[in-house]
Amino acid sequence: MSPLDGNSERTWLGYKTGVEAWQSLVHVCRRWRNVVFGSRHRLNLRLVCKPKTPARDTLDVWPALPLLISGDMFLSSGADDIIVALGQSNRVCQVDLWGLEDLHLDKVLAAMQLPFPDLTWLRLFSYGETPPVAPDSFLGGSAPRLRFFELDGIPFPGLPNLLLSTTHLVHLNLSNIPHSGYISPEAMATLLSVLSSLKTLYLRFQSPPSQSHPDWESRRLPLSKRSVIPALTYFEFKGAIEYLEDLVAFIDAPQLDEMARDSPNSSVVHQYYSGIAMNMWNSMMASPASNSLPL
Repeated sequence: MSPLDGNSERTWLGYKTGVEAWQSLVHVCRRWRNVVFGSRHRLNLRLVCKPKTPARDTLDVWPALPLLISGDMFLSSGADDIIVALGQSNRVCQVDLWGLEDLHLDKVLAAMQLPFPDLTWLRLFSYGETPPVAPDSFLGGSAPRLRFFELDGIPFPGLPNLLLSTTHLVHLNLSNIPHSGYISPEAMATLLSVLSSLKTLYLRFQSPPSQSHPDWESRRLPLSKRSVIPALTYFEFKGAIEYLEDLVAFIDAPQLDEMARDSPNSSVVHQYYSGIAMNMWNSMMASPASNSLPL
């Protein structure tokens, strides 16, 4: 879950105040200032940058501390301050931006083509009608420390290559996946097998269920050896049942405890609980309208 746990301005201001509570201490006296900055790693000192933060002034006033970049871009008249903060790519450890209209998203993607070596959290939510495509050079093509990753409505054909470097990823949420960002079930299975630490997975296609794949006639038979996702405990899916069937045929998730799937005919989410191993999925797929599995 996001540390903001909601996108209200009040929640955001409370989060910023909590992260930067140390700032009141450094204004007490010079001795306290020296003590605080002398223990910056132990105290986990960080700076928060939001869309309306005067980034240049903030970055000049304080030492080179890790940066958390977060906020609702839809309420912002521009992206200049966020772009300035993203320019400190070697300091950024979290990027959490939502309400990104096409123009703002284009600027953010352009600013994030450099490596972000300390980035552990990334969430970008598009709010535009025709969002730009994330380039293959996004994050310099590598994010070795990334643990939390969410993209919503943003086409990113080069995503598989990036995720091959995220071997410590724990949470992956790909929502409103556009047609241009389609990844085949076989390629997805191969990709997931590299993510040995992955615990939660969300795959939600933007297209109607019958259009999640450009050509179902070309479906391939499953591989003789399945890709193992050893740590996965939760999986949520929205899209064509054929895609889910193929993906299930390609993977094995022995620790899976819970699964959720949007019904093709309604907005109801069907939940499946209690130690669902992958060898039970085929029986589930045989009756996709079922609300539960035999335990």
